[in-house]
Amino acid sequence: MLVLATLHRLLSQVISSPGLHTAVLLTPNGQLVSYACDSTRSKDDVRLVVGLSSEIWLEVADQGIGMVDSELGRILVLAVAASSTSNTSNKTSPTDSANTDHVSDKPLMLIALNATESVGWEDLEAKGRQLAEYLSRPVSRLRKPLTAAPVSPPSPPATRHGR
Repeated sequence: MLVLATLHRLLSQVISSPGLHTAVLLTPNGQLVSYACDSTRSKDDVRLVVGLSSEIWLEVADQGIGMVDSELGRILVLAVAASSTSNTSNKTSPTDSANTDHVSDKPLMLIALNATESVGWEDLEAKGRQLAEYLSRPVSRLRKPLTAAPVSPPSPPATRHGR
């Protein structure tokens, strides 16, 4: 399960490296889930990173990773992949295993890391992949409830107004 306070602490640990100033968890549609940034970054900067990351992902989703130099610095975007059956221990049922084969096409969450140019792409990618691997299991647990068909609320009972 993803607990926002724990998630924020995790993202804060990721940005403890020099030059890495923003870590974001977002949906592929650009919805911000959680973020951590250093004190020099504003919420508007984070929103820009989220928007750019979503746009970057649209362009590179088939490659699985996006890397862009921008006015905000280096931005790396990658998917939090569905946890494989080998990582989910014995708690997966055959039905769960069958469902994970087709859901990995579209990721449920993305990670975006924003750093200065002093951070090498290899280091940024290694941090991103490590974070994505760490988050893959709890995010995979959310897939079924979040992608289930929405339930329509019951219709209010019809009333007759007699005069």
